[in-house]
Amino acid sequence: MPGSPACTVSDELATQIGESVARLSRRLRAGSARLLAPFGLTDAQARALRMVGRNRVPLRMSEIARRIQIVPRSATTIIEGLEAKGLVVREIDPEDRRSTLVRMTETGTRLYSEIGRARDTAAVELFSRLPPTDQAALRALLDTVEATDGQLGAGAIAGPAGRRMKARRR
Repeated sequence: MPGSPACTVSDELATQIGESVARLSRRLRAGSARLLAPFGLTDAQARALRMVGRNRVPLRMSEIARRIQIVPRSATTIIEGLEAKGLVVREIDPEDRRSTLVRMTETGTRLYSEIGRARDTAAVELFSRLPPTDQAALRALLDTVEATDGQLGAGAIAGPAGRRMKARRR
């Protein structure tokens, strides 16, 4: 906990970074929501549509839920909304009749492209103020953090090419 005697400068900095990332995430979602509003989609529906759109084969509902990190029941509600809009269709999986597959419709495929442009615009609005070298450095750092996914031990960070390096304490 920041401010406690056992808390190091590194811990406090990590907390500050976490707060900054959370704020930026909210700003990015707000920008996306503003740009998605004309399409009548929620952020969750847009994420699910992007997931289905990225794949050339229909996906199982359970796989969609896993990939966008939501519970299966929530995926069902989201996909029902997309289906009601004519963007996806659900089908029984011929290989496992207990499973449901989701595939894009032609309308969904067209909207998928438009949503991609809206999402890109939101990101450009947020990050284009940074010089290209800073954008590249931020991308590399975020990739490193994302790749670790909590797997590194205390005091270690992943360096270039995934090498483990001792974190510097100040």
